Amino acid sequence: MTTQTVICLVVFIVTLALYMSNKFPLPLVSMAAMGIYVITGCLEPSAALSCFSNSSVIIMGSMFIVAGGLNRTQMVHKVTDLAYKVSGGSFQKGMILYCLVTLAIAQVAPSAILIFSICYPLVADFCRKNNQSPSKAMFSIVLICICTVTSLPIGSGATSYITTNSLWETYGITFKEGMFDPFLVYLPTIILSVLFAMFYCPKVAPDYGSLYTDVQLRQMKEQKPLPPFQEFCGYGIFIAVVIAILFSEKLPATIPTWMICFIGAVLTIVTGVLSEKEAMEALNMPPIFLYIGSLAVGNALVASGAGDFLAELITSILGDSPSKWLVIILFWMVGFVVTQFMSNMALYNALVPVVLITCATYGWNPTGLHNMLFKATFTSYLTPLSTVSIPLCMAVGGYKQKDLIRMGMLPALVISLANILWIGFMFPPY
Repeated sequence: MTTQTVICLVVFIVTLALYMSNKFPLPLVSMAAMGIYVITGCLEPSAALSCFSNSSVIIMGSMFIVAGGLNRTQMVHKVTDLAYKVSGGSFQKGMILYCLVTLAIAQVAPSAILIFSICYPLVADFCRKNNQSPSKAMFSIVLICICTVTSLPIGSGATSYITTNSLWETYGITFKEGMFDPFLVYLPTIILSVLFAMFYCPKVAPDYGSLYTDVQLRQMKEQKPLPPFQEFCGYGIFIAVVIAILFSEKLPATIPTWMICFIGAVLTIVTGVLSEKEAMEALNMPPIFLYIGSLAVGNALVASGAGDFLAELITSILGDSPSKWLVIILFWMVGFVVTQFMSNMALYNALVPVVLITCATYGWNPTGLHNMLFKATFTSYLTPLSTVSIPLCMAVGGYKQKDLIRMGMLPALVISLANILWIGFMFPPY
């Protein structure tokens, strides 16, 4: 372990402690950690600067404005009235309905942040109509967004096995994965996350009141319906952005996902759906700065050699003839725990070679381990470092770090135990 790795881990632990203490604003802690990493040489200045231009940052800021444009229309209120009518005015029944809708959207939308951006304005307005705090509902929605995204064999989930088989071939693995295999491996996570979101999380979630700012409350009272053209644009821009993202793979390479969101934000202002002032009010900066700093922390962990150190540690623990239960528990716990504190994609890419080399070495079928690793590293919701969706969820739900632990710890423990047992009995590494 190098000096840079030690420094990086110490700063990382202090950052987590400050998150938990809630004595300082989370964006301030996050950005301060980034500054320390640069000063101590754990992170190159150019790498820190690149965090500000990261595509997820552009997507988050742009979707704030696009979603703000949708909120300015009457669509959100119409959907809320329909949900209120279907649920009979019951908040619990309404939450069940929105959880199922979120699950459905998660199977066709490619990312958790997109799904949450679509769903949270509708859920927030439903909370308002039911005289409930949005903090009672937002974690449930983001839990489903993160844990179930593209898990069913629909859309991109129906073709993932093709790229998986190609990857396995490069490691000399002769086993083949079927279309429904990933879905079957993901099944415990899908079922449990939805059930927790429906029945457990709303009960233990904090009640921070309306969470609306004075500006937002004044706007609700003063705003008049938009003219027909702007009303149409508010709907159309949001829907067009979502559809363009869904089919982004079909678009030219010169039009990446962040550009789609950015264009949508610009059009929202140009067409008059939001004024310049309203757009700036919709652009919620604290979660953006929180994510930028969190991204830098994750990059520093990778750049300092923490990923390589972790892979070497796993290999040394496994030994020459590992037990299947030891392998399953180790890979799940490492993936699930570490992903709460660093980029899930970076962690997944770091651990995939270890999993596949292990399977190739022992002649194991990697179906269970490989897909379990994916679900472990992408089921990240306990800290703002985990994924870009969480800072946004914390902003609209008013959550503190302790709230994430309170709401998410029991689901994390149950989902972890269920996955370990499920893989051990149904998809063992043989």
